[in-house]
Amino acid sequence: MTYPDARVVAAVTSRFVPLRLDLFRDPREVVRPLNVIWTPTILFADRRGTVHYRSLNFLPPDLFLTLLDLGEAWVDLHWSRTDHAIELLRGAYERDPDGALAPEVLYRLGIAVYLKTRSDPEMYKVWDILRARFPDSIWAARVP
Repeated sequence: MTYPDARVVAAVTSRFVPLRLDLFRDPREVVRPLNVIWTPTILFADRRGTVHYRSLNFLPPDLFLTLLDLGEAWVDLHWSRTDHAIELLRGAYERDPDGALAPEVLYRLGIAVYLKTRSDPEMYKVWDILRARFPDSIWAARVP
């Protein structure tokens, strides 16, 4: 396991099916459809193998735990599991409200809230926090 932190190992093994591929040794018909050109690339796929979220390179354990929540939540949203996605994203933000991934967490949380409520005001409650706390982030710039 590339990530030796006990919290990361526990999260990965309890919530995901880890798969390690070698870009140069594994069969091309397996690797090529994943569009991976850099390692490590962390892919979050659904039960059909469709990749919904990806991240490149290494992260320290705390950020990697947030990344796991982001990736799982984004897959959840594609399968209409909005309650679980919201729970993951809220937990990620509460655990690390000043972290490097916090702006992305808030942006995606706004989307999840909208998908659950179909309410622009509810979505903008989250996005207003994003714009207030991280006004210069690329994620705040994406808020219409």
